[in-house]
Amino acid sequence: MMTQSKRTEDILSKQIKKLSTDNSVLLKELDVMHSAMSDLHKRYDRARGIINQMKKREDSLEEEIRQCQEELRNSEENCRYISKTCDDKLDEANTRIDMIKQETEKEGVMMVASIKRLELECKSWHSKFLDKESSEKELIAICDSLMGVKEQEMDEQ
Repeated sequence: MMTQSKRTEDILSKQIKKLSTDNSVLLKELDVMHSAMSDLHKRYDRARGIINQMKKREDSLEEEIRQCQEELRNSEENCRYISKTCDDKLDEANTRIDMIKQETEKEGVMMVASIKRLELECKSWHSKFLDKESSEKELIAICDSLMGVKEQEMDEQ
């Protein structure tokens, strides 16, 4: 019995050693699993933090896009308003230019007519002047001949 008890003791001792070894292996594996779970949890927290940051960034970018789209719409409306205003002003200026052009053409025609009238008056005055000059020469000649006759009469007396 002793041998059997020794054997049992040996078997139990081996089993205890094996269990002790298994236990330490399992404890090491448990530590490794705890460490892995801790690392996984840290990665998860970091990933969650990054995802939250990216979500905030995405929200802010979407808001910036909305603002930019609104600014673009406002700019387009402003451009259309300015374009319409410029077109209206251009039409108004072209109308004024046409009116001024017509008035200038009328004034030009009136000036040409005035120049022709003045030229005709000038010719008329010139011919009247020539007529008066010839009449004056005739009168001078008549006066000279009368004075010559009178002088002869006076000489004869």
